[in-house]
Amino acid sequence: MEDANLANMLAQLKDLSEMMVDLAYSAFICGSEEIAEQVLKMEDVVDTLHIEFEIELMKVKDKWKPEEVLGSIRLAMAAEELADAATRIALLVKKGVRAHPIVHIAFQEADETIAQACISEDSILCGKSIGELGLEDDLGIRIVAVRRGGKWFYHPSDSFQILCGDTVIFRGYVEGASKFLKIASHEHKEE
Repeated sequence: MEDANLANMLAQLKDLSEMMVDLAYSAFICGSEEIAEQVLKMEDVVDTLHIEFEIELMKVKDKWKPEEVLGSIRLAMAAEELADAATRIALLVKKGVRAHPIVHIAFQEADETIAQACISEDSILCGKSIGELGLEDDLGIRIVAVRRGGKWFYHPSDSFQILCGDTVIFRGYVEGASKFLKIASHEHKEE
């Protein structure tokens, strides 16, 4: 049971730090202090989880090979450092630093990008769940956050339903992102 708990904690560290990076980039690109604030809150969770992971690992360290303990500590530390980097980006946004147009160009030139789209009233995306849309398989993109009204939903599950008027922040391959933007704005019809 101890190993399963440690595995769960490590998976949470990995997932949270990756999500923080996605959200920090989104906050910077979109100039959203609200998203930046969420990143800062997540940093506290990662810090606590990282300490708890290392304490639990020290309790079982004699049952593991030294290189297994060291590898686990380094992996947890890498997740912590990733979270710290995301926090630094979020702090820039909170201080009013905004992305220069060259940053937008760089994101367009990269293999992967982060973008936002408003789901139009007549988009084929309206009323469908993320899982039903198959965005990762079909377009190579993943929805990072959804704003509905005044509320943000971060790292939405496959069962999360997209509604008309939602603002969606997503990341993925540039070609797929371009197609998603067209579908979201209803420039592209379902074939």
